[in-house]
Amino acid sequence: MPQQELERLERSLLLHLLEHRGQQIRFEADQWTTEFGIARKFSNEDPTSLKNALRSLEMSRMVFRRTQYVVGYSEPKHVFSLTPTGHRKALEHLREEEGLPPTSVEREEASATPSVAGPSDRDLSHSPGR
Repeated sequence: MPQQELERLERSLLLHLLEHRGQQIRFEADQWTTEFGIARKFSNEDPTSLKNALRSLEMSRMVFRRTQYVVGYSEPKHVFSLTPTGHRKALEHLREEEGLPPTSVEREEASATPSVAGPSDRDLSHSPGR
């Protein structure tokens, strides 16, 4: 599968889960967040590509899978939910689709360079209170 096709599908999945995020807090999840519900919603997509996109989102920690009771089913099912990072990314995609400029938080995140190393022991020993 070409990379841009995978990205398109991942984007669609993030937006789909954002649309159904209200069910995450309740005791029972929405059927559209289950593996079966997602497969039905994206029935025009290749099932292998869909599974790869979900796996990729899970590996990049944009979504997580848990077992939960689902409205309309008597036994628990696997349900996908957005992580905080996935939620931010989905909101970013939604704003892009609507043609809105990025928020100040999104601009700051885009311009910030992630720090790989934390503070060194030397920095901690010179901090106030030590």
